[in-house]
Amino acid sequence: MNTITVIGNVGRDPELRIAPSGMQVVKFSVADTIGKDDDKKTTWHDIVVFGDQAENVVESVKKGSRVIVIGRISKDTYEKDGEKRTKVEVVAQDVAVSLRWGTTASVSREQVAPEDPF
Repeated sequence: MNTITVIGNVGRDPELRIAPSGMQVVKFSVADTIGKDDDKKTTWHDIVVFGDQAENVVESVKKGSRVIVIGRISKDTYEKDGEKRTKVEVVAQDVAVSLRWGTTASVSREQVAPEDPF
């Protein structure tokens, strides 16, 4: 199973685009920082979100927001200017705003998906 959980701060505002197929697509980055002071290390993760969730992310997530992203790793190899390159992204299954250092009043019972038993 290819599953990753990324918890960190959003580095840039999510950008909504429409793919040629008509599908909504959002891309943004998340910084995952561990350690303190001189031992601090930050890893940047490129996140991509599709469909209705993409629109929800644009409405709910901004630069600096602390988020929890659950998804799968996608690795794509391509060639640019004769050089072989690799792009790694996290294709999000779910994105949530973290409540570790703050609260939110934006979640309501009506937003639960119809097939969700809760």
